[in-house]
Formats: sequence, structure tokens, C-alpha cells
Amino acid sequence: MIRIDSSGGRGPRLRGRVVGARVTLPAVTLPALCAAVALSLTAAACGGGGSSGVPDLRPTARAASAGVNGVNGATASPECASKVKTLSFYGVAQLSDVAKSAKAYMEKAHPGLTVQLNSTAGNYVQLVQQISADKAAGKQTDVAVAGFDLLPVFAKQLGAQELSPSLLRSTYDQRFLKLGQVDGKQIGIPDQVSMPVLAYNADVLAKAGVDPKTLATTDGVLAAAAKIKAADPSIQPIDLPTGQQFGQWYLSTLASSKGTLVQNANGTPNLNNPNVIAAAQFLAKVGSYGPQSDDPTQNGLLRFGIQKQTAMVGATIASIGAGIKYIQSQGAKGFKFGVMPFPTLPGGKQAPIAGGNALTVLATDKCQKEMATEMVVAMLSPDVVAASVEAVSYLPVDTAAATQLAGFYQQFPELVQFKDLGGSLVAAPAWPGARGGEVPQALTDQVIHVMKGTDPATAMRDAQATATQLTAS
Repeated sequence: MIRIDSSGGRGPRLRGRVVGARVTLPAVTLPALCAAVALSLTAAACGGGGSSGVPDLRPTARAASAGVNGVNGATASPECASKVKTLSFYGVAQLSDVAKSAKAYMEKAHPGLTVQLNSTAGNYVQLVQQISADKAAGKQTDVAVAGFDLLPVFAKQLGAQELSPSLLRSTYDQRFLKLGQVDGKQIGIPDQVSMPVLAYNADVLAKAGVDPKTLATTDGVLAAAAKIKAADPSIQPIDLPTGQQFGQWYLSTLASSKGTLVQNANGTPNLNNPNVIAAAQFLAKVGSYGPQSDDPTQNGLLRFGIQKQTAMVGATIASIGAGIKYIQSQGAKGFKFGVMPFPTLPGGKQAPIAGGNALTVLATDKCQKEMATEMVVAMLSPDVVAASVEAVSYLPVDTAAATQLAGFYQQFPELVQFKDLGGSLVAAPAWPGARGGEVPQALTDQVIHVMKGTDPATAMRDAQATATQLTAS
């Protein structure tokens, strides 16, 4: 049995395209910010590393279709299509609307085929444990969704197969492929991709004389925080929620902006690097402005969007679309909303750590593998990618879907700036060892200590020691 800690985490969802089968998927409603953003965060849990949020693979915003034919999408050979009678898909939490769509397509395209959807696992860690147990019991898994940081487990312990990008539609955005690679091999095809962002109340910033453009760097953010505190002491200038392992997501993204990864190329931790310590020092200063929220949704976005207690808040791009819709729905009771990519360290550049998931093929039999690959291509169909982005504002992984989303981006111009950041994303750390899955939460714990007053260099030294111990086991 694979042992992975199940505390905290972040991950995303699935999608598809058309040929024959059409499945109506539930629309997203926004009665309150908590409900709206809980939808995106619990399903997307979007940080780099840490895979135990509650990603339920839902939803799409409207009816969408899955299919393969069109532009170079791989289909199984007639021989294999006639031979394979059962195909198994393993997801998490509730059944994915997209997986249902792909199931409908596959079963219509291949009469006699039954696609079994297994979505009882509550999070990505539980999913790995479930697949591991089923494998030991001789049960077959053909297709599975994997959090980016757990891809090495799928590759080295669960038998995930190498996939050729040539099997994908020509419209798939090749910039995202690197996020699904393990040791140079394409183990997963990135499906739902997120990045950290900084949202802000533009009305509060204006009152304090803060130009939002200055929020591009950590120095600018801290300068803005000082002005906000002076202008209105009743508002906490900044809140970077640490729950769902967002703490380590901020740390690694900040270090990455200066070209430093929290993990060395050989898999060992790199947490005592000066740039990592500089990132921790920024987080320490943020903590000095007041208590930082735990859960990004139930606390962070609630305090920011409904209670208006904070001026700036850390979030995932997956929550921004829902947040904008909610604030707009408040009319005069709302406020002018703004969002920026997460700040860089001074002199750095945008290189955010990606959050999200990838689709993997675990089938080893030639024909099962062909059919599993066809299902993966179906779930990455432009129409369903677009419908998913409309519901939960991930980065679109398909160029045809991005074109289809022109109206969506016109409606939400705040999101346009993120469309072209796919090429700047950096793969999430994938920690080795039987206990490597515990590292993201261990790093988040140290970030929390820093934000509560622990010396940043001391905390990173302790994080280095803990991560070394966990990855050596």
C-alpha cells in the first residue's frame, strides 16, 4: 500500500468534446460567494504540490459534448474497439460531469462497451490509495486523474503509461505538456491548470492612494499594505490564506520568480536557498499585518468578498470567475474588484508553480490502452474545456477552446491577463519517497509558523530538515 499523508491540498477537473453523444451538465449558480468559490476551490484545490483537497472534477457551466473525431484526435483501431468491452475510469469525490460525457460518447461510439466510473475517493491521496489497493486485488484501472505532484507515484508505482502528444488534437496547447512529465516522459496530459493570484479591493486601494500596478512585486505589495493600514486601520491590508496547502504554494511560487525551485533536480529539498528565505521573509511581513486565514474559501474569500475585512487576498485563478460574478451580483453593495498574478520577488519574473491535474492511462494491454487513450482525448475536447472554464476559471489547455471563450473573456476582462501565462508555468514539486506526499503540508506548517512570528531562516532550516527526512524514507 502506498503511504501518503492526507492533510491539506489542491487539485482540478476534467473535460471533453463532440461526436454523437450530448449530455446536459448542471449550470453553476452563485447564491453567495462561499457557495460559488467553494465550488471552484474544493474541486480545484489549486496549489503546486499537495494533493488532498476535495477535487470533485465538476462542473461545466452548460451542456457540453465529448468526442474524438475532428482534428487529429486519436481513436482506437477497429480491432481493439471490437475487442474491448469494459473500460474503467478513476476520479475523485462526486462523479465528474465530464467523465459522464466521455462515458456517453464512448458507449455510443463503441456499442457493447461499458465505461465504469469510479469516483468514491474524497481526494487525490485517497484516489492513489484506492487504485493501489485495487491493483493489489487484481482490479484493472484504465484511465485516472492525477494531481501534478502525484504523477511520479502514478509513473513509478501504479504503472501509468507514457503518452505521445501526437495522439492529441492539434489544438491542444503544447505549452502545458511539461506539467505532465516525469523524468522527461509524458506520463499525464494536463487537463485543469491553475495558478496563484492576488485579488484586491480597488476601492480600498484608491482611497489609500495605491496604484494596482505596484502590486507586481513583493516590495510593492508591502508598500501598499503600509498605505492601506495608514488610510483605514479597520481594514486588514493583506490576507494570504494558508489552508489547502496554499502556504507552500506561495513560498514555492515566490522563490520560482527568482529562478529558484524549492526542490533540487535530484529530488532533494532546496529550502535553505537565499531566495526561498527571501520568500519566507515576505510572508513573515505579511503575517505582521494581522491574522492570516486558514481555509482560502470559507475564511479568506469570505473575509474579502462578503465581510470586506481585507483589502488584498491570495487565491487561485480557479476562484476568480466565481468571485467576480458574486461581487457583480451585489450591485451597489459590491466593490470594484481587481486581480493580479501573484507578486514576484524584487527583480524576478512571472514563473508561477502550476496547480492542477493530468489525465493518465494505466492500462497496459494494447487494446485497453488504445481505448483508454481515446477516452482521454475525448475528455480534452475543446467544447468541454471551454464549458469548464466558463464555470471555473482555469487556464484553457486547448487553443480552440480559448478562441471559443472570446465572449467569456469579454465579459470578464480581469481574466484576460492570465490567458497567455501558460508558457511561464513551472511544474509542481514532486517529492520522492514513501512519505514524499507529506512534504507540502510540512512546508505549509513552517509558512504558518513564519507568519506567526518564527524567524524565516530558522523555519526554512527546520523545513529543510523535515523534508530531507520525509523524502529519504
